[in-house]
Amino acid sequence: MTKAIKSSGKICLKAKVCDLERTLLGGQSFRWRKLCSEPEVKYCGVALNTYWELTPEKDHIAYDAHVADNTAAKINFTALLSDYLRADFDLELQQKNWMQADENFKKFVGQPVRILAQEPLENIICFMCSQNNNIKRISSMVQWLCSTYGNKIGHFNGQDEFSFPTLKDLQGGRTCSQLDAELRAAKFGYRAKFIARSLTEIEKLGGLDWFEQLRRMPYAEAREALVQLPGIGYKVADCICLMSLNHLQSVPVDTHIFKLAQRHYLPHLASQKSVTSKIYEEIAQHFQQLHGQYAGWAQAVLFCADLPQFQPKLEPSAAKKRKK
Repeated sequence: MTKAIKSSGKICLKAKVCDLERTLLGGQSFRWRKLCSEPEVKYCGVALNTYWELTPEKDHIAYDAHVADNTAAKINFTALLSDYLRADFDLELQQKNWMQADENFKKFVGQPVRILAQEPLENIICFMCSQNNNIKRISSMVQWLCSTYGNKIGHFNGQDEFSFPTLKDLQGGRTCSQLDAELRAAKFGYRAKFIARSLTEIEKLGGLDWFEQLRRMPYAEAREALVQLPGIGYKVADCICLMSLNHLQSVPVDTHIFKLAQRHYLPHLASQKSVTSKIYEEIAQHFQQLHGQYAGWAQAVLFCADLPQFQPKLEPSAAKKRKK
């Protein structure tokens, strides 16, 4: 067995422009977890075929990177992590721009969320798993997928870690129906057939080359191309455009954003009970007009600000008062 190779370093991304908790645990990726060992906090997970241990400091993020083979000497892990966290994006400047254009935005600006630059195949499958699901269940499904079809990187912090499987790993001589059956046996439910069929379609379209084509396309064209895949609607397509294809104006509209729009931006939608395709487009276009070419990033800040796990913890006395 090949022993994992470790490399350490840091990237110059200050705490005031990168909140790792909200960025890594806020629903963009499902392969990260938080480890607390007083006084140190680490965020550990797999991305880009590498197992990372990230330690946030005031002026930088320290990392330990682990890979499964001896190619580590050829990898610039600092550049890899910088690209993943989009370290070159001036979030501080953009948040000022968003606040100037949107008087509501300052209500939600808390800790800075960064949009991860993820691999398209992983992003597509993970968000297909996310439909009608919760983060804990999605994470377990993705972990099963990686341990079954991916390659082992090593054993870290109490569990085995695996790379995300490639298109070839997932197909591996299997027919579409065989992969469907394997995923169903692993309790992927109705998502199994959509994942299996989409992988077949992606292969026909050119695999990795097709993803590069999507990156070069205008946003609207890339989005329309993605919804041609079995089981992918506009919300999932917008997530993929935003997080994997560099279309940062893409605004995924889920329940959180719908309710937030009703309360603060589009009050005429207050009586609406669900997100129809017409309402979806109205909300997305409103945020795009308001926040410009990085509207999807602004949406991520709003989204995380509204998540229950990121709400300020009440003192016991205050919590009792709220219950009354």
